[in-house]
Amino acid sequence: MENTIKVMVVDDSASTRGMLREALTMDGGIRVIGEAGSGPEAVARAAELRPEVILMDVRMPGGDGVKAAGEILASDPSIKIVALTWSDDPATVREMLTAGAIGYVVKGGTIDELLQAIRKAAGGKPELDERVLPAAVEDLRRLLEEERERREQVERLAKAREEFVQVLSHELRTPLTVISGALKMLQKAGVGEDEASLLESALRRTSELEFVVEGLELIASSPSAEGVASARAAVNTASQRLGESPDSIEADAEGWPGIPQPYVDRVAFELLSNAFRHGKRPVEVTAKREANGAFLVVADHGEWTPPHQDFTAFLQGDMSATRMAGGFGLGLFVASRLCEACYGELSIRSENGATRAEAQFQLR
Repeated sequence: MENTIKVMVVDDSASTRGMLREALTMDGGIRVIGEAGSGPEAVARAAELRPEVILMDVRMPGGDGVKAAGEILASDPSIKIVALTWSDDPATVREMLTAGAIGYVVKGGTIDELLQAIRKAAGGKPELDERVLPAAVEDLRRLLEEERERREQVERLAKAREEFVQVLSHELRTPLTVISGALKMLQKAGVGEDEASLLESALRRTSELEFVVEGLELIASSPSAEGVASARAAVNTASQRLGESPDSIEADAEGWPGIPQPYVDRVAFELLSNAFRHGKRPVEVTAKREANGAFLVVADHGEWTPPHQDFTAFLQGDMSATRMAGGFGLGLFVASRLCEACYGELSIRSENGATRAEAQFQLR
């Protein structure tokens, strides 16, 4: 009896349950351990009896078999469910398979077909009745076609976004170059003390805007798999630009193959900038390689977590939620998109009194 398959029968008809029990017990490898007459009862009995396979009627007055199947599998995914019903309607088949059923048998077939479906289900192998197979295949074909169309639409949108960012970057860079050049000419020509201060501020702002454009250009570019990035070099470059350094750096000597150095440079700058401007020291940097990718972590002691992790561009939160100033707009938006371009992600969370910003990149 140890090798027998434990089966529970679910059907709103007591006579049908009785006939199924008798038919199944004729096979020495199957043991019926319980019955249920409705969906809710099936959920309760499954939790109590822990069958290996459940024969589940789809439509029952006392509760829907589709809903019951979903609840049972959510509680115990090891249970295998075989739908047993009169309906060969494609929509019903789809609903039951979506709920997690591994088999679908139409009533009226032979007992051998039912036994085969139970044995296959117990072994984790799907079994569809030949009467529903054509409709199921057609359903699959339609779904695959819809998925292909969705993928093509996503690719078109991604290309359009890339072209838009490229055009926007170009249109911004040209006037910024002209403005910067004009300001430098004025500065070189010599102006009064008040005007000199204004010119210095204008040049600084222009440089910041040019840096923003560089970030947009990086997002619009396609990362090359060539080259080996250095996280330590990226942190040093970011520190020089920011004019301040983290309190500690712990970085592996190993390079990160297949990740563009400019991407890591920019991500390091944005994470350090966020920590210096809105966090609290000490600011600690950790960079390491692992089996599932490369990680750049910047931690400070501001104990702050953004209200959203999608880093939408220009998103401005409540001042109290954004560590005194600024929000987490374009800078972290750029950093997150550069991580995604390398099949990674950016996350920021509060952990043990510290704000931990973690950039992940996939090695290639």
